[in-house]
This record gives sequence, structure tokens and C-alpha cells, in this order.
Amino acid sequence: MRRAKARDIDAIVEILQTAKAYLKEQGLDQWQGEYPNADTIQTDMDKHQAFVLMVDNQVAGYAAAFEGEDPLYTALEDGSWLKEGHDYASLHRVAMSDKFRGQRLTPRFITALISYFYAQGARDFRIDTHPGNLPMQKVIKNNGFEQRGTVHMQEAPHVSTARWAYQLLIEDETEA
Repeated sequence: MRRAKARDIDAIVEILQTAKAYLKEQGLDQWQGEYPNADTIQTDMDKHQAFVLMVDNQVAGYAAAFEGEDPLYTALEDGSWLKEGHDYASLHRVAMSDKFRGQRLTPRFITALISYFYAQGARDFRIDTHPGNLPMQKVIKNNGFEQRGTVHMQEAPHVSTARWAYQLLIEDETEA
């Protein structure tokens, strides 16, 4: 895993386009508009939040991740966070190339992101997904996340869609 570079944009756009098609095949409305697109990726890169999973010198996966308050997670409904505050890492737009689908790389990618931010001091991690995205829910839960409630994603102007929000807390040995 490494931070995405400008030369990765075409591969990332292709990954997101195939992910959109895969979600559509599943009958989900997630990512069926303009979002996410090349502008989204460029914004992620400008904010140093873009990460890629590399396999044999190919971009195999993409995710946006950052530490600090995430406006998406400030209005949690139907639940509560295990730990309140703004000191957490958020994982978004996790997508794997269809060339690598079925190789169980998404859980490893999420583990790599958690490990990276853990090394930076993060102990609280948040992620969300569409209520119908069963494969991603399985990946999230298998990475130790617990469902905490519902948030609303603004994918397009005037289009707000519910997402299940998850949280993972990792305690330091000295805190346990």
C-alpha cells in the first residue's frame, strides 16, 4: 500500500467505474451517479487522503482515508459511537479492481490502512457502506468493526442515501 500518485488516476478511475458496474449488477443504488469520479480522486490526492493497494506493480485497489473530524460521521442516527470526539480515522471509497476480485485483497487493504493510521496514533476507526452491500459488510465486520448506526451520504445534489456506519476501537496494551 502507498499514497496514490498523479500517474495512478486513470487506473483509479477504471477501478471506480468497474466498482459502480458491480454495484449496479447487485441492484444497489450506491455510486450510480457522478460520484465518485476523477474530481473526487483529485480532491483526495490534494488533501493527501488517497491510497492505493499495489499488486505486481499494478494499482489493485483504491481508498480515501484521513484522521480528524469527518462531517459524515457527526450526525449518527439510530445508535451511538463507542467513543465520542473528533480523534479518529475515516475510511472511504474502498474499491478493488475487477482484475483482482475474489482474491480477498479488500480485507488486507483495510488492514493495511488501519495499520498505517495506527502507527500514526489513531485508535478509533470509522467506515460506512450501503445497507445492501453485503460483501463489503462482511469485509468490514471481519476486520473487527461493529455496526453503530446510520449516516446519510450526499452522493449528488439533493440525493441523500442511508449508509450503515461502523466503528473499530483498538486499545493500547498500556490502556487495557
